[in-house]
Amino acid sequence: MKRLGACALVFYSIAAASGAQAACYDISKGQPSQLSGELYRRILPGPPNYKDVQTGDQPEPTYLLELDADICLQGEDFADPESSFREVHVVPVGGMDSAVASLIGRRVTVGIVDRWAADNAHHRAPLMAIVGSIAPEEDITEQYGTPATVVRAFYLALGTGDGKEAARFVVPGKSAKGPLSAAALSGFYGGMQEPLKLLGIEAKADDLFFVSYAFRKGATACSGRAEVTTVNEGGKDYIEGIKALDGC
Repeated sequence: MKRLGACALVFYSIAAASGAQAACYDISKGQPSQLSGELYRRILPGPPNYKDVQTGDQPEPTYLLELDADICLQGEDFADPESSFREVHVVPVGGMDSAVASLIGRRVTVGIVDRWAADNAHHRAPLMAIVGSIAPEEDITEQYGTPATVVRAFYLALGTGDGKEAARFVVPGKSAKGPLSAAALSGFYGGMQEPLKLLGIEAKADDLFFVSYAFRKGATACSGRAEVTTVNEGGKDYIEGIKALDGC
């Protein structure tokens, strides 16, 4: 993503803890791929002076993610591993704005598709993160007694690359061959550089769920969503179909 115009560097409030005490992400290696915290939005002053909207600066609505613990950055010119922080500037793209806006004030997990260390006044925190997916933190007890439990089991199995285990949760008519078979699932999800991590499950109907996840396979990093349908056969819930919404 093209960075916004070069402006004077802004100063940030840096946590007292040293970078050595914080989780330090290497931007050159595509880190971090996801972060969790509380999402909020502020109206901040933009051009021309980046000081005060009440004296003529353009208002810039900005999404910020407040983390639970300090992090630091390395692997890029403007990344300083000696400085730790807890606030991240998150930017929704590709139709993600409505999803992000709906979760303001909640604890969320954000899948990150691009990132860089702040280097101008448009960047409101030390880390700029482009949002590929976002999901609220869940109370999984609310999923007890619903097909969400089989959806979770399926994706947890994919997270270990175990297609045979994942296929146990697929409706029998589709688990023997095709894209939901044990061989196909193991072939794709096995041996990933960063195994699939389940980010969230949201019920849209009794048999329809939106699932958020992230993984890295080869040079391709995915922060994706899928529409998952379930069916009950013989008193048991199964995965009936999966439609990827983000191409991965």
